[in-house]
Amino acid sequence: MMQESRKMIQAMLVFVLVLAGLVPSAAPAAASAVTISQTGTIVSATNGSLTLTYDLANGKGNFSAGSTVILSDFYSDYSVAGSSTRISSTDPATRTASWAATGNDGYGSNGQRLTITNQLNSGSTIILRISMYEDKSYILTDMTVNNGTSQSIDFLEPIAANNLNIGAGSDKRIYTTPYTNNYDFGVAPVNDFGKSQNGYDRPYGSEESWSAFNGTSYWVASVFDNTNKHGVVAGAATTFNWKSMQYLSQAATANGPLTGFSVYNAGGQQSGTSVSSDQFFLGYFDDYQQGLETFGRTYAIAEPKLEWNDDVPIGFNTWYAYYAYPTADAMFPMTDYFEEHLKPLGYNYMNLDCCYQGVENKTDLENLDDFVAYVHGKGMKAGTYSAPFAIFDELTATVPTTSYTFGEIALKDASGNPIKSYINTYIVDATHPGGQAYIAWIMDTYHVKPGFDYVKLDFIDLGMYDGKFYDTTKNGMQAYRIGMQIMRDALLAAPQDIYINESIAPLLPSGYAHGRRTGVDTTIGLESYPGIERQAFNAAASWWTNDTLYAYNDVDMIFPESVINGFDKITLNEGTLLSTAIALGGGHWLIGDNVPFISEDRMAILRNAGLLDLVKKGGAAKPVKMSNFYHKLEHSPIAIYLTDTNGDRIVGLSNWDMNNSAPVSLTFSDLGLNASTNYTLTEIYSSTKIGQYTGSYSRTLKPGESIIVRISEQPSSLPTAPVNLALGKTASASSIWSSGYDAAKAIDGSVSTRWSGASGTANDQWLEVNLGAATNVNRVAVSEYGSGNQSFQIDTYTLQYWNGSAYVNLTKGFTLGDRRVFDFPTVNTSKIRLYINKARFIPSIQEIEIYNVPGNTGYRIDQDNSGSSYSTYSDIRDVIQRMQTFTLTQSELPKMDVYLYESYVNKVPEDNYYLDIVELDASHNPVKKLFSAALQPNNIPGAATPYAIYPRLTGLDTSKQYGLILRSPGSLEDGSTNNKYGFAYSDSNTYAGGFERLSTDGGLTWTTENAGNRDLIFTIYK
Repeated sequence: MMQESRKMIQAMLVFVLVLAGLVPSAAPAAASAVTISQTGTIVSATNGSLTLTYDLANGKGNFSAGSTVILSDFYSDYSVAGSSTRISSTDPATRTASWAATGNDGYGSNGQRLTITNQLNSGSTIILRISMYEDKSYILTDMTVNNGTSQSIDFLEPIAANNLNIGAGSDKRIYTTPYTNNYDFGVAPVNDFGKSQNGYDRPYGSEESWSAFNGTSYWVASVFDNTNKHGVVAGAATTFNWKSMQYLSQAATANGPLTGFSVYNAGGQQSGTSVSSDQFFLGYFDDYQQGLETFGRTYAIAEPKLEWNDDVPIGFNTWYAYYAYPTADAMFPMTDYFEEHLKPLGYNYMNLDCCYQGVENKTDLENLDDFVAYVHGKGMKAGTYSAPFAIFDELTATVPTTSYTFGEIALKDASGNPIKSYINTYIVDATHPGGQAYIAWIMDTYHVKPGFDYVKLDFIDLGMYDGKFYDTTKNGMQAYRIGMQIMRDALLAAPQDIYINESIAPLLPSGYAHGRRTGVDTTIGLESYPGIERQAFNAAASWWTNDTLYAYNDVDMIFPESVINGFDKITLNEGTLLSTAIALGGGHWLIGDNVPFISEDRMAILRNAGLLDLVKKGGAAKPVKMSNFYHKLEHSPIAIYLTDTNGDRIVGLSNWDMNNSAPVSLTFSDLGLNASTNYTLTEIYSSTKIGQYTGSYSRTLKPGESIIVRISEQPSSLPTAPVNLALGKTASASSIWSSGYDAAKAIDGSVSTRWSGASGTANDQWLEVNLGAATNVNRVAVSEYGSGNQSFQIDTYTLQYWNGSAYVNLTKGFTLGDRRVFDFPTVNTSKIRLYINKARFIPSIQEIEIYNVPGNTGYRIDQDNSGSSYSTYSDIRDVIQRMQTFTLTQSELPKMDVYLYESYVNKVPEDNYYLDIVELDASHNPVKKLFSAALQPNNIPGAATPYAIYPRLTGLDTSKQYGLILRSPGSLEDGSTNNKYGFAYSDSNTYAGGFERLSTDGGLTWTTENAGNRDLIFTIYK
C-alpha cells in the first residue's frame, strides 16, 4: 500500500504541474523497471513512461503516456466469418489477470507480459496479451480466441477505442501507409482526413476512385503534432498469419482527439478452436519520426531485415527508356556506352525490365544467357525481371516441370472460378503444389541459371489476394508468405549474390527482399500530382523503412530528360526535382532514360560526384516538417534532410509549385544542429559555396527549382556561384515580341520577355541580349515560360553569339522548357541571341542568364548543312538502310544532330530507330562500328527535327572517313513508307565532306546515290 500511495502522490504532482504549465501534458517520465499490480478489479502496469490499466469488471482499459491518456476504455473484439456481429471483451464475462517475465524475447530488458483472460458467458474466451519493457516507449499486444468448437474467424482487434489523444499540440495530423506501393502514403489534419483511393485487392475491371478516406491505414499509422512532434505510432509487430491494419476515425474538432482508433487483423480467415492474431506495436514518442524508425527496427526483430553487404545498386533499367522495345540490338551497345562513360563513376548494373527482345532466332533462355555473359564480360552486373504471381499462359497449358494445368494452380473464388487481377492475369495459388513448382521454376530458369545479379519481382501484391485456396486452411497473407519464401530461398541459394527488389508490393512482410519500391511508377500521376511529385512524397514518407525493414529503399528510376516522351520530355527543373527525391530516397539509383540521347545539362546530374557520393552511402532523408500530402493534395514536403557519415546535414530543398516562387527557411536546430555554431553551406548540383550561416538559412526557390545543400562545420574550397552577366542588361526582339512583349526583368533581374497579345507567326522569331561590350561567355541558361510541359511552345531553336559582324550559331536543338543550360567553349561577344526556328504557338521566354564560368567548356557547332533547304523521305525499315559519310576536323565527336522523323499513320514501326557511327574504308564501306544507339518508336517527331545524339567518341583519326547509319531491321517491309522512319536530305551537295549511301541488303553492300550529290541533313559539334 505504501508503494501504491507514493505512485498516486507522484501522479497527482505531475497533474498539478501540468495545470500550472510547468510540464508538457504529454511528457512521459523517465523509464524505470516494469511493475504490474492488481487492486480489486483494476490491473495496472507501468514502466515509468507508459502506464496501462485494465478494469476486470468491464473488460476495458486505459493506455497513457505521462499524464496523457492516449486511449481510454479500449477493448478487444473479433468476428466470425459471415457474421456482422462483433464479439467483445466488454460482453458479460468472467475476467482474470496474470503476468510473467517476457524473458529474452529480443525486444527489451526486464519485460513483463500481462495476460487478460475474458471468459465470455457466450462460450468463447478472448485472451489479450500486452508486453511492456523497461527501456521502451512502446508496448506489444496480441490476442487469442478460444472456443469449445471450431470457429472461422475473419477479424481480430486486440486494441480498439472510441478515442485517441496525443496531448498538447497545435497542428495534429494523421500519417497513413498504403496497402501496396500502387497506392500512397498520406498526411492529413486529424479533423479533415480528405480523400484517398482506399486501395486494396483489386479485381479485373474495377475502377479506382478518389473518394473520402475510409480511415484504414495498412501496416502502420501515426497520429502526431507537426509542431512539437509528439505522437503515437501503431502498427504490425508481426505479419505471420494476417494482413494488418489500423483504423482511424476523424476528430470532431481541429486538433481534437480522434473519435476512433484500433489495430486489427483481417483478410481471409482462420479456423479452429484456437485462433490468434499477429502481434501489434503501440507506442508514444516525443518525436514521432523516431517512433516510426523504432517501429521499423522493432518489426525486424521477429522478421529480420534481409541483409545486403555489397554496393548500392547503381546502373540502368530498360523500362522508361524502351518500354516494350528493349532489344538486344539496343542493350548491347547501351552496355558498351555505360562501360565507357558511366562505369568509372560507379554505375555497375545493366538491368532488363519487362519485355526483353533478344536475337530473333534464339530462345528466351539463350538470349538471357547471351545478355548476362556480355554484361559480365564488361565487368558489370546484370539484372532481370519477373511477375511470378501472375499467370500469363492459357489456363489449359501445362505448368512446366509438373502435370498440372495453369487452370488448376490458379486462385479461385468461392464458386471455384479463377480470379482475374487488375492487370488482366490470373493469379498463382501459392498453396498449390503446382503453383509452388511454377514459382520455383521461374526463379531457377529465368534468374538463377542465366546468372543474373539483380532480380526485380513485380506485381507481387497479386500473391496476397484472398480467395478459395487449394489449402483451405490458408488465407492471402499465408499464401503470400509461402510464395515469397520459395522466391527468396531460391535466389539466396544461387551461386552468385542476387539483389532482390520488390515492386508493387506490400510494405510488410519485409524479410523477403533487400529493397522495395516506395511508390508507384513515376510516370503515373494522381489527381493534381504529376508522377514526379507523387514519387517524391512517397519517398519522403517512407524514409524510416530504409535500413530498418529493407537494406535500401527504391524510389524508382531516375530519368533526367525522359527522352522517350519526345516533345513532352521533362525539363531540367523537373529532372532535378526527381533526382533530389531519388538521391536522398535511400540508395537505389538506376537510370531509366535513353542515355546516348540525354543532353549535357541533364547528364551533369548523372555525373555529379557529390550526388553519387550520397547515393552510394544509401541514406534516406526525412521531412523537416510534414505537409498534408496525398489525402489533402498539398505539395510534397519542401525540405527533407539526412545526416551524412561525417555529421554534415544534407538538405534537399524543392519548390513543387511550377508557376510561383516559394520562400523556404531552415532552422538549424530542427536538423539537430547547434543554433550558435557558424556553418558553411555548399550546394551539390552546382558545386558552389553559398556562404556561412548561424542559426538558420533562408532563400527563395524559383518555380520548380530544387537544390541540395550541405551544412558543415568544415570550411569549403568550392567557388561561389558565377555572376549572371545578363543582370540589368537590355533586350531587343523580333517583330512579334517587339509589338507584344514587355522586355522586362525576370525574378533575379536578368532578361525576360513575356507575350502580351501580339499576333503573327510563331516561327522565325528571336530575342537578343545586349551585354554592352565584348565579354567572355561560356554558359547560357534559357527558361521558357509555362506552367508545365503542355504550356511550353518552342519546338526548335538556335542559340547564337555576335562575332562583331554577324551572328554565329553555337547550338541547335529540339524543345527548350523551364531551364535549358548550354555550356560551350568560351566566346568573346557583346550579344547573345536565341532564335526560335519553329514554335507550336507564340513562345514566351521567362529568363535568359549569361555566364562566364572559370574552367567551363562544352560543345559548339563545327559542321552544319542544316541551313539548306531539304526534302524528307521515310524508308528506313527491314533491309533498307541509309548512311551519310563525313569527315572530322578534330579527334572527338561529342554530339551530332540528325534530322529524323517518324511517318506515323496508324501505328508505330515494329522496331527501334537505330543510329550507328562507323569507321569507313577507302571505298566508303563500314569496317568498324564505333557507336550505336536506339530510339524507341513512340513520340519521335512527325516532321524532320534536329534530334541530338551524344556519341562522346574520342581518339578518332581525322585522316579517316566515318559514316552515320540509319536502320530499323525489325520494321517490316510492307510496300509502303507509312509507319516507317524518315530522314531529311538534299540533292544539292550541301556537304562537301561526304555523301549519302544506300543499302538494300541490311548493310552488306552499299551504293552511292545521285552521283554523290545527295546528303543527309545533320550537324556535327566540336
